[in-house]
Amino acid sequence: MKMLIKACLTAALLGLAAGVLASPTIELKDGSHIKGEIRSIENGVYTVVSPSIGTVHVAQSNIVRIVYGGDDSNAAGSSGTSPGKSSARDDAMTRNVQQLQSRLAQDPATMQSIMSLQSDPQIQAILNDPAIVKAIQEGDYMSLLGNAKIQALESNAHLKQLLDQQAH
Repeated sequence: MKMLIKACLTAALLGLAAGVLASPTIELKDGSHIKGEIRSIENGVYTVVSPSIGTVHVAQSNIVRIVYGGDDSNAAGSSGTSPGKSSARDDAMTRNVQQLQSRLAQDPATMQSIMSLQSDPQIQAILNDPAIVKAIQEGDYMSLLGNAKIQALESNAHLKQLLDQQAH
């Protein structure tokens, strides 16, 4: 059971790391939305570069939620791309991963740690692997768990530290 939780958390972190690269949409309390690349998070203030409005600074207190590219499509993608392959267990795992992603995305310190994963060569290799990115986008977590590159993350110190922080 502990391994499944760790796997879900790893999948959530990788999904967010991939999503960070895919320009999230930030929903603000006033109902407006900002789509852009989160460049940094410092003292609870997000620096976002938007193609339409340029660089903006948004306080965490003004953010309702952050939606990443794969969040809305994962549930549909997991059953839509592999007919008959989806099971109740897969659907439950997808829901768990999406809930984790949502919770993690709301914490500026966690997001800053996730963003720092992008500079890790092992994480870069994973996020540049088309098969892994496709599995993340489609919510195919079972194939991710069987992937040798994902399994090798077990020894990644940076990811271990982030997983330990989230376990407490």
